Amino acid sequence: MPRETPRPPTSLRHTFAMSPTPPSLRQIPDATTLDEVIDTIASIIDWSISVSSRLGYFAALYKRITIAVRQAIRDGAFDDGPRMERFDVAFANRYFDALNGYFHSGDFGKPTRSWQVTFDGASRPEPIIVQHMIAGVTTHIELDLGIVVPQITSGAQLSTLRNDFNTINAVLASQLNGIVASVGDLSPALADLYAVLADNEIFLINEAVRSMRDSAWRFATLLTLEPGFARPPTIWARDRQVAGQVEVTFDPPGLTGLIRTVIAAIAARESRDIVKNIQVLDAIASTPAPIQTTL
Repeated sequence: MPRETPRPPTSLRHTFAMSPTPPSLRQIPDATTLDEVIDTIASIIDWSISVSSRLGYFAALYKRITIAVRQAIRDGAFDDGPRMERFDVAFANRYFDALNGYFHSGDFGKPTRSWQVTFDGASRPEPIIVQHMIAGVTTHIELDLGIVVPQITSGAQLSTLRNDFNTINAVLASQLNGIVASVGDLSPALADLYAVLADNEIFLINEAVRSMRDSAWRFATLLTLEPGFARPPTIWARDRQVAGQVEVTFDPPGLTGLIRTVIAAIAARESRDIVKNIQVLDAIASTPAPIQTTL
C-alpha cells in the first residue's frame, strides 16, 4: 500500500494554528527502530495539540511506555534485547497502521473494529482522561500484542518469549500507574482516588494489566500454533470481543452504578482543556516512572 516517505514534522501546532479546517493526521510510515517509534508518537502528540484531539491522551501514555521499554532494553532487563526491540517496533506499527486506516482508509483500508471504537471515542467529551487511555491500552494489548507474537517467533520457540512478554507488560503497567499518579493538576478527584489505591500498590490497575497480559498470551499461543489460513477468522472474532470491552470502558453497564458515580465525580473536577491536558501529559511522558520488570 502507498505510504508517504516524509516523516511528519516534529511540531505541527503552529503550522496549522490558523487553518479553518483541522488537518487530518498525515500518513505514518513504518518505523524500524524504537527511536523512530518515539519520534512518530511525538508527531502524533503534536498533531493532537494542533487540532485539540483527545487521541493525544493515549499517544502521550504510549510515548512514556516506549521510552521506558527502550531504557529497559538498554538496562538488560530482557533475555533477548534485540528481539524485544523488533517486537516493540512491530507492536507500535500496529498502532500506526490503525491510525493510517482511520484517517486514510482509501489507501490503507479501515482499522480493526477495536481501534475504530477507540478512535471514535476521542470525539466524546464525557469520558475522563484515563478512560481514553485505558481504551487504547485494552485494544493494543488484547488485540495487537497477540497478533505480533507470530511475526517474531515460531511455535517451537514460543516458550523462549514468555519471560520477555511478561516483562514488557510489567514495564507497561509501571508507566500506566506512574502517569495516573502524575495527573493530579489535571484531575484532583482522580489524584485523591489514586492516593487511596496507592496504599494498596495500585492493585486494581496491576490486576487489570495482568489479566489482559494473560489473555493476550493465550491469544498469541493460539495464533502461533494454528495454520496461517485459520488466523484471519480467529483475529476477526477476537477483534469483535475486544471492541466490546472498549465499548464497556467508555460506557460501563447500568449494573455498575458505583463506577458511573466515581467517573462522574472525577469528571466534575477534571480539566476539560484538551490542549493543556496533552501538553502536561507530554511533559510527563518524557521522563518515565520507575521501571518495574515484574507484575
